[in-house]
Amino acid sequence: MKLKHHKQIVLEKIVHDSDPNDRHIREWTNTKDYPKKYINKLLKDMEREGSLKIEYINDRGCIRRILTPIKNIYDFTIT
Repeated sequence: MKLKHHKQIVLEKIVHDSDPNDRHIREWTNTKDYPKKYINKLLKDMEREGSLKIEYINDRGCIRRILTPIKNIYDFTIT
């Protein structure tokens, strides 16, 4: 799978789970053999491209990462 496919899968899955941990993202994208920094780079690239917004919220001493999809720029529609 290419990076574009992984980004598409993450955008589809965060609609149902806006606070996924790295383990869930690895299961969704089937990248269990990749290092943890791959997931962080994937999310930062998606934020830089404008497809999602990452917010960090302090929830009683626990920092939660909230992912909000902005637009789907990876859609494979043929016109």
